[in-house]
Amino acid sequence: MTARRRFFWWLLAAAAAAACAFGVIRYRGVSGTPVDVFTAFRGPIEEIVTAVSAGTVRSDREAVLSPEAGIMGVRFVEVRVVDGQGVRKGELLARGVDPELIRETEAAQSDARTAEAALRQAEARREESLLRYRADLARTENALKQAVSEQRRAEALQRDGYLSLSEKESVDTRLSDAREAVRLSGSGASAVLAIEREIEAQSNRIAAARSRIELLVERQRKMSIVAPFSGIITKKSIEIGETKLAGSPLFSLADPSSIYIEAQIDESESSRIRVGQNCHLMPDAYQGKIFEGRISEVKQVVEVSKDVSRANVIHVIPVSPPLPLRLGMSADVEVVVGRKESVLQIPSSAIMERDGKKFAYTVSGGKIVRRDVTTGAGNWDRTEILTGLTEGEPVVTSLEQKDLAPGVRVVVRKH
Repeated sequence: MTARRRFFWWLLAAAAAAACAFGVIRYRGVSGTPVDVFTAFRGPIEEIVTAVSAGTVRSDREAVLSPEAGIMGVRFVEVRVVDGQGVRKGELLARGVDPELIRETEAAQSDARTAEAALRQAEARREESLLRYRADLARTENALKQAVSEQRRAEALQRDGYLSLSEKESVDTRLSDAREAVRLSGSGASAVLAIEREIEAQSNRIAAARSRIELLVERQRKMSIVAPFSGIITKKSIEIGETKLAGSPLFSLADPSSIYIEAQIDESESSRIRVGQNCHLMPDAYQGKIFEGRISEVKQVVEVSKDVSRANVIHVIPVSPPLPLRLGMSADVEVVVGRKESVLQIPSSAIMERDGKKFAYTVSGGKIVRRDVTTGAGNWDRTEILTGLTEGEPVVTSLEQKDLAPGVRVVVRKH
């Protein structure tokens, strides 16, 4: 190839490169930075107060179970449940024992059995003594009647001279003996009364032993932990072989059929919160799902919170949740404190603030224009614009773009 031909091709390549560079520069200069915009429009908007941190699903019916008062210490030999297990009302959760209490119960039961045996024997002796007393009394009274009758006949015979004095004295002696026999037979009643007193003493002994047994059994019952209602064990703090004092927490039980979400509202927003206000719930377990709720309680005391200096605790009841909410789940809570109809609005993320002034970027004539705005009601998603914008204006939303400033040439991306 001749030198003239090589020079020609080199000049052609340089011209092509220059043309490409000029086209790129011209394209950038004319088209500008690509941006996304949102058209300001009128529509309803909710004013939201957001909880300072994620709320927690809790139960309206919760209980901490522990050994009852009056028990010095319980050693648990059986634990039947684990964390997260469902239980029914009355179900045995753990069983404790006290060896000394067992010995006292066995001794009281033995005493009761001994007293019951003695009572049976005394009742048998009473029956025997009573029968013997009645028989002796009947026999001696009958003999006395006969002796009285004989004595009367003897007196008549003696008056008529048919009976000697010695024979009359013999009849009188028999009458005297009969009367003494009746008197002696009456002592059998004293023996019966003595046995009655023994029976009463044994009955009292049995009653005392049974009362003692009932007391000991009640103390033993208190060592067995049962579920006061149906629910789920949310926490277990006892293992087999451990000894626990009265009042020591063993289990936390909650009823999952009656739940609410406990959340904290910053003290500065607490005056806007009322019972009955609607809420939006966003459970972390169901990303993208929004549940509806309603405030059922606003605590009357502002509490110190780990997230903020002061917070007001609220309870929110889920309204027909589309998916199950389990105890302990977390959920973001938004309280709807107001609603406006047909207001001018733009995305909240499109509003900037600098030197105490709020503003937004719009696009006019292919360039960025700053518009100072006054805002009204709003939430994380939308904010009401009171002044500064008009309906239909394109508001820049892609603020992550570098070097966006008033006067910068831009091109609106189409979606």
